[in-house]
Formats: sequence, structure tokens, C-alpha cells
Amino acid sequence: MDEYEQSWDLAGDAGVLNLTVKNNKIFYDEYPDALARLYSSLTSHGGNYLVASAKPGFEFIGEGSPTHVGGASHGGLHKQDSLVPMIITGTDSSPKHLRIIDLKD
Repeated sequence: MDEYEQSWDLAGDAGVLNLTVKNNKIFYDEYPDALARLYSSLTSHGGNYLVASAKPGFEFIGEGSPTHVGGASHGGLHKQDSLVPMIITGTDSSPKHLRIIDLKD
């Protein structure tokens, strides 16, 4: 179970995502909510896919795509690409977790 109350079956090297597992609890560090983000990436469309995430400070670019000084555009798994400030007004409620997905409801 992770901090977002999502349960996962893990196999392999948790260090790849810098996960810590203690007493069946999963803790994220460098890659916030990485398991859910990878799962949604791999199951959002039919087919077989490979997910690549650029090293922090770098980005994948193509002809005609904008580049950002120092890399770190958006969409990467690292917290440098994932954690962004947000101001919300007009409500007294707040989401249980500070993720964009939690604002949907």
C-alpha cells in the first residue's frame, strides 16, 4: 500500500524508482506516485509500449519541439518534472492528496 492508499504487487528492483518498502508500505521519494503514473501510461491505450523517462535535467526533443534551458520540460517521472505549484481559489475544500488527479473529483 502506498501513501495514496493504492495497493501494488511489486517484483524486481524497487531501487529503480527509488522506492522504499517497509512493513508492506511503499514510500516514494524522487519519483512521486510513480507506480500509478507508469500503470496509467502502460494501460491507457491498447498495444505494447515502452515508457522512457529522461534523466533529471534532460529532455527528449524532436525536430520542431520546444526545448527548455536545463531540460525538465513536463511529463517526466522525476519530481523535478512532476511537482508544480498551484493556486486554487473559490473553495473551502481541499483534496486528500496534492495530486492533479485528485482535483478531478
